[in-house]
Amino acid sequence: MTDDSETNDRHGLGAQLWGAMKGALIDEDPIAVARRAKLQGGKTSAEKADTAAVAPAASAPMSPMATALMSQVLGKATAYTALTEKLVPLESIVVDERTRYQAAYALIKGSRTVEQVVQAIDMQHVQALEAEAARFAAQLEDKERSEIGARSQELQSLTTHVDAAAQQVVAMREDVEARIRQIEASVARDRERQAQLAREIDAKRHELAGVQRQFDAAARSVAQALAAAKATVLRHLG
Repeated sequence: MTDDSETNDRHGLGAQLWGAMKGALIDEDPIAVARRAKLQGGKTSAEKADTAAVAPAASAPMSPMATALMSQVLGKATAYTALTEKLVPLESIVVDERTRYQAAYALIKGSRTVEQVVQAIDMQHVQALEAEAARFAAQLEDKERSEIGARSQELQSLTTHVDAAAQQVVAMREDVEARIRQIEASVARDRERQAQLAREIDAKRHELAGVQRQFDAAARSVAQALAAAKATVLRHLG
């Protein structure tokens, strides 16, 4: 397999692992599926999920993510994958695990030693796992930047907007309250002036009424004097 195809496989796996983290079933890369099918000798999908390139010592069921990751980690042909390729068809025939391993190793011992099998696990597959872990961490960081970063910026923008709006409301409330106080003070002054004007009007009316009484009295006096003058004129000249 070329470097480009390995890179594509791993990018595909990264997307699969990310999907699995979000609770989705993993749709594995077709190349990885074909590779595992070859190792398993054409087993069914359900059987593949149980035996897909898994270290024989692992007894607990593997999650879809772990199954896909294991398939990628064991994707490169090594002494260990040569052993697993021989182990798969023996699983339904040889029940005893030790016997099965010995039988599988007997098929490859001409070209592979036990030391090479162990070294393949330590030097190649474990390192492949570490590389996948680093790559997944980088992808996770990218996801955080693209999905959380944008939301964080929006959150910060909204927070700034909300704070500014709150300050504006406070300023407007203070301005309105100050204006209300001004209006109330103006109304109080107007009411005081109203009372003063009402008092002045009453005083003027009382004053004018007194003048009217004085005028009426003077008019009566003049009328009486004119009447007396008229009588005198008539008495002496009439």
